[in-house]
Amino acid sequence: MFNYHRSKLVFGLTLFEYHDSIKEGDGERLLDLYRLLLLLFKANHKTKYAYACLLYLVQLEAILSESDAHNLKWNRFFSKYGGKGANIPLDLRMEQYNKIVKTMWRSLGANLTEESASRLANTVEPVEIILDRVDEDCGLKATKGYRSKGKPEEAVAQITKDLMQIKAFQHHPGREGHPSFPKFPSSLLNGLDYRDLREWMVDLFETWEPIYTPDVE
Repeated sequence: MFNYHRSKLVFGLTLFEYHDSIKEGDGERLLDLYRLLLLLFKANHKTKYAYACLLYLVQLEAILSESDAHNLKWNRFFSKYGGKGANIPLDLRMEQYNKIVKTMWRSLGANLTEESASRLANTVEPVEIILDRVDEDCGLKATKGYRSKGKPEEAVAQITKDLMQIKAFQHHPGREGHPSFPKFPSSLLNGLDYRDLREWMVDLFETWEPIYTPDVE
């Protein structure tokens, strides 16, 4: 029981750190987290996610130029209104743009052609500015940053009370675990085979070398 709740707390705090790094636009902190996430994904057999993390780290350290690596590290966030902790992931911003574009395309109906679709796609930012101005004129306040998810204090207080009652964070040798997790490991990295990790990384380095090494005459 102690192992389960401690690991759940560590995982939750890691997720919190990840989302907070994005909100603050902190590329350096996010880089440190990707190093940790690489190990977590590999330990839990999430190979595709581990692959993406490793490629990102290798791009920063070896593949990209110093300038491009700097852009990749820090140009990952977007803040429409400014302010502290109001950034969102850049790929989420692209999803928002895609939603606007698709809405505009649907409005064309039978008049949708490749030319008209391309023309509308190039007007996304001006259209968004116009819509924001209309909202301002109508007295509609835009939601800045992340949407409010309500106040979690009551739920957190109840969970904390329950965990304190069962003494979840006190180690008691021989205590039975939860029925679904009777023998939970003490570490989230418990399943990580470091020799396998090294072999997997070296194989990928050898695969990537001819792909990303520029031809020099």
